[in-house]
Amino acid sequence: MSYTSNEFTVDEVGFIQIALTKILAAVARGELDLNRLAREELASRGLNDQGNWIGFEAAKKHHNV
Repeated sequence: MSYTSNEFTVDEVGFIQIALTKILAAVARGELDLNRLAREELASRGLNDQGNWIGFEAAKKHHNV
């Protein structure tokens, strides 16, 4: 079973290996929404969901954060 709809290298998804166990467990239990966290981080960088610069205010609206 694949956990992604795209192909990523081991280096690109390797960050998950250094995540704290309590964070991984919270995600697995549905207590931490990684999709929401990613949207908030992209918005704080001024990026849309394709990683393109659209500006901070536009990104907040785009991600609804």
